[in-house]
Amino acid sequence: MVSGKSIARAALIIMAATLLGRLLGFVRETVIAAEFGASMATDAYKAAYNLPNILGFTITGAFNAAFIPIFTQSLLEDNRERTWRLASSVINIVLIFFILITLAGIFLAPWVVELTAPGFKGQVFTLTTELMQIIFPTLIFMALAGITSGMLNSQQHFLLPSLGPIVASTGVIASVFLLVPTMGIYGLAVGTLVGFAGQFLVQVPQLYKQGFRYHFCLDWRDPTISKMGKLILPVLIGVGVGQISIIVDQRFASHLAEGSVAALNFAHRLMQLPLGLFVSALAIPLFPAFSAYAAKNDLDSIKKTLVKGINLYVLIMIPATVGLMILSTPIVKLLFERGAFDAQDTEITAYALFFFSLGLIGFAVRDLFTRVFYALKDTTTPVVVAALAVALNVVLNLYLVDRMGVGGLALSTSIATFANLVGQGWLLRRKIGSFLTPETWVTWVKVGIASAVMAVAVWFIHWELAQLLTLGGTKGQLVLVGASILAGALVYGILVFVLRIPEASYLINMVREKLNRNRAEEAK
Repeated sequence: MVSGKSIARAALIIMAATLLGRLLGFVRETVIAAEFGASMATDAYKAAYNLPNILGFTITGAFNAAFIPIFTQSLLEDNRERTWRLASSVINIVLIFFILITLAGIFLAPWVVELTAPGFKGQVFTLTTELMQIIFPTLIFMALAGITSGMLNSQQHFLLPSLGPIVASTGVIASVFLLVPTMGIYGLAVGTLVGFAGQFLVQVPQLYKQGFRYHFCLDWRDPTISKMGKLILPVLIGVGVGQISIIVDQRFASHLAEGSVAALNFAHRLMQLPLGLFVSALAIPLFPAFSAYAAKNDLDSIKKTLVKGINLYVLIMIPATVGLMILSTPIVKLLFERGAFDAQDTEITAYALFFFSLGLIGFAVRDLFTRVFYALKDTTTPVVVAALAVALNVVLNLYLVDRMGVGGLALSTSIATFANLVGQGWLLRRKIGSFLTPETWVTWVKVGIASAVMAVAVWFIHWELAQLLTLGGTKGQLVLVGASILAGALVYGILVFVLRIPEASYLINMVREKLNRNRAEEAK
């Protein structure tokens, strides 16, 4: 049975692992930026990496959305042998499918680059094609890692799947020091492939510890496999459509100045920090909870859990949005401006980050709505809404790219994400009934007030310190950004306490329970 305490415990585990992963991810991006800057080589690597990464993310999300409810149901029925055979069939089907996709991607790489980055010509086109052929096999390992992480999550094991990105980032970082000196940007592509292989392999021992035994089988006619097959196609389309915006933005950015694709990707990575840390920490354990409630047709529990998730996202994402917008330039300067990454690269990356930040709450709550639809085995609605949002993104890109450059591309993505959020929310309300209460609206207003005051405090502290500090370089930037963030967090925390926002108490209790549990275990 999935309880609030188990969700809280899982969220804390994932949050800690994700924080470490995100920090290491920034080390990875900083190392890449210092080595190559926002240059032609970085443009080529990012463009070559984006499509395999999007396909891998799409398949991971789709298989988890279709597989986890079925796998969870099988576990609840306590039929372990049949569950492991089902999992083996899924793994084998995925492996065959992605080997074929990988071979096609390697062979068709020149045409794929022409489609996804039409502005690339000559040397950058050739380089992107060659890098894509090296990176494409990551698809196989990403898909397998997605399935194994779903299996572990369904059994309330969250740590190893959360550590996967750490392994992947370690492979990339190591390649910069071990392979890049002799292989150049090609070494970075090889390191990416090795890192994703490790992300899958690190989960395998824990699966066997849980009793999983691999079967060389393809039970195509199993009713459960057929049921999953019917669910997965619309989910594949839905998750894929949601990721198409990245390729759409890349297509437009490839026609802009050199380094625009890299700057857009660096900004997107920065925007993903609060999303990856807090959204994943809550969404990963929430999805099995939604699935368990849906299996019992317990709509009241679904709505209560959904509202709790939304309010927690609002509590965290609104101040994160404000902070990233105000400190966009100092943050980019601190994290990336060294080596080949110069002040001009900082300016264009911060410009994109400012407008990406506007979409933070949209990205978070949209994915929460999508997970509820999937748990209810409605995989069509998110597809339709996501497709309409992508169409809106294309229209906005056409209008804004000439006027705002990479900032216009980022703004278009944020607006389209909000449109997706509103559309899914309205349709979900029609499906399960009203889930927002007057108390929810009061919480949002309080968060808005606290965030507005925090914004003024952050801006003032940053401006004052910039005038007073004489420290230069990374040390000065670290003090400036760190003090501004600390001051903002302190002001926001005090206001949240004064305004008595209930979700804050929920987060504090989560941490307190975890600490008390650790002390009790140590005392045994």
